[in-house]
Amino acid sequence: MEQATAAVGGSVVDGMQALELVPVAERPSVHLFLKVRDVVKKIDWNGTSMHEIRDAFKRLFSMSAAELRLPLYIMHKETKIFFELEDVDDLYPNCIVDVHFPRKHEATLDVADIGFGYYAFQKQKLVFCMVGLPARGKSYIAKKICRYLKWNNVPTRIFNVGAYRRTRLGSHHTNEFFDHTNEAGMRQRRHIAIAALDDMLQWLSLEGKVAIYDATNTTRERRNMVLRRCSAEGVQVVFVEAICNDAAAVESYISDIRTASPEYTGFTNADEAERDFRVRIAHYERFYEPIDPVTDAALSWVRLVDVGQQVLVNNIESYVTSRVIHFLMNLHTNPRPIWLTRHGQSEFNLEERLGGDPPLTPKGEEFAHMLADWVQANIKGTDGLTVWTSSLQRTRNTALYINHPKLALRSLDEIDAGMCDSLTYDEVAERHPDEFAARAADKLRYRSACGPACLFACLRVLCVYAVCRLSGCGITLVALIVRRLRPRCLCSSPS
Repeated sequence: MEQATAAVGGSVVDGMQALELVPVAERPSVHLFLKVRDVVKKIDWNGTSMHEIRDAFKRLFSMSAAELRLPLYIMHKETKIFFELEDVDDLYPNCIVDVHFPRKHEATLDVADIGFGYYAFQKQKLVFCMVGLPARGKSYIAKKICRYLKWNNVPTRIFNVGAYRRTRLGSHHTNEFFDHTNEAGMRQRRHIAIAALDDMLQWLSLEGKVAIYDATNTTRERRNMVLRRCSAEGVQVVFVEAICNDAAAVESYISDIRTASPEYTGFTNADEAERDFRVRIAHYERFYEPIDPVTDAALSWVRLVDVGQQVLVNNIESYVTSRVIHFLMNLHTNPRPIWLTRHGQSEFNLEERLGGDPPLTPKGEEFAHMLADWVQANIKGTDGLTVWTSSLQRTRNTALYINHPKLALRSLDEIDAGMCDSLTYDEVAERHPDEFAARAADKLRYRSACGPACLFACLRVLCVYAVCRLSGCGITLVALIVRRLRPRCLCSSPS
């Protein structure tokens, strides 16, 4: 049988191109990186079919027949968008071919043991148990704590007893249901509270690190129940009591109940909903037992008065708890938006090079002018606007035409690429294949030679965020560097 051949070139003879036939086996091989979960292996490949790609996965990773049928994904060389690989013609030198596993496989990753800074030293599971009357901002505080800890890579989850009640019993209950003299209502509410507590402890026994038990917990009996159950499971409990003496703030929350609260979706009359909610608060007030500094001296608790205007702390020991309390001391209710934008196109962006301190291209300069116009037209109340950039010229020049105070911070600089600085991704793959493979396997924790990991950049940004919260700036525009962000955009986040 004749050897299979393919046309790859030729010369012109009598006005026609004569094709040179070269054996397929003589095609030059290309470097590919095959990735399965967090393991990456390099191969020299000169195959011609998807079947051969899957055979390579089978040889290198001992994959089962079912796993070999999973889709393969690569990143488009130009758009940087991931797409399913269906044709080997889409492969290019040094591309990463990744097996796409279903989410049930991803859930087996032990994220609970991933450390982040000093939070990795927190070995004991922790519960923040909210305490306080309705309309005092407990759920607001709980969401803030959860968001803060998740940013620090601490697996955190809120267990809202009110949400459990609405899911299981509906949201049609009037104030009589919450009267402590209503034995049937008290029994149902207790069962719901225990169900949420059971789910919380079950989650903590698996992947959870910190849970937030969001309920009124206004009686000492209810708080003792939470404490006993958690202590039996070896879980530390910190009570967070929210007190609001600001009548205007309470009235503002109550007025929001009229239209925004899921508690009153069945009410057609907003005034009637407000009256009912006020009576509900009165029921809780009659039986409210605040945390007592003498009686509860042995417990761990923090009391927040008027959302951080005054903070009382008792018997706090763990690192995570101390950081959360520091965070709570700086809570505020007034919106302080933070706008984020990538810098304009730089010369290294055109060449797809890492790091460096290149200037902007003409397109980058155009973006800087457009950004200044956009800020002027779209960000209202810019009297308190401060523009924060990194110390690199591409970010400082991007913010150059914005007519507001500017602050350049090294903490916002791009991650140092080490020995890969100023190289293209293809050059990194050719010169430092082990570094390329290590980065592809775990971008978050990968640390290049002479350079830091992305985790350290997260810590730097966290410190900048904390300073931003403590500053008197009403609005902050941050021009920072985010590698491979497509497209350049503006986004805002309330601080």
